[in-house]
Amino acid sequence: MKIDAHLEKLRNTESVRRRLDPKADYELWYWMTLTGGTAAINAALHSVGATDDGDYWCTQAPDIYLGPGKKPGEFTPSFRRRADIIHVHMPDVSAKLPPELDEAIRAMDVLEEVRDPYIRGDAIVTQEVVDRVDGAYRKAVELAREIVAKSGRAVA
Repeated sequence: MKIDAHLEKLRNTESVRRRLDPKADYELWYWMTLTGGTAAINAALHSVGATDDGDYWCTQAPDIYLGPGKKPGEFTPSFRRRADIIHVHMPDVSAKLPPELDEAIRAMDVLEEVRDPYIRGDAIVTQEVVDRVDGAYRKAVELAREIVAKSGRAVA
């Protein structure tokens, strides 16, 4: 995806996230948090040239991306490297990253760590978990926005 598309996804997920109760709606709130944070990281990775921001979208299959097909609404799969990530470290980015981006990715690692016990498992969502996820998300997004802004793009 293009940087602007990632930023639009971030704005959309933040809009939904604000309307949810983090504890009562934890699963939805968490997925909006993870999706928005990943969009922010993708925009930052593109901004520093670590990944390509082409007109294609990642899939669950490693290195397989979908791009526009011959007709509107059709998509064509292709093999790519250095494109969007679907989670931090999936796929791993081999480029040397600025320290701020490494820090943003480490913040997103917190979200990845809590996914299984609280989404797939039966761990009880506490205010401490919500605060930990929210703090990590805010840090990752803030750092990613700063990185994108340094590249000269307007970031809302």
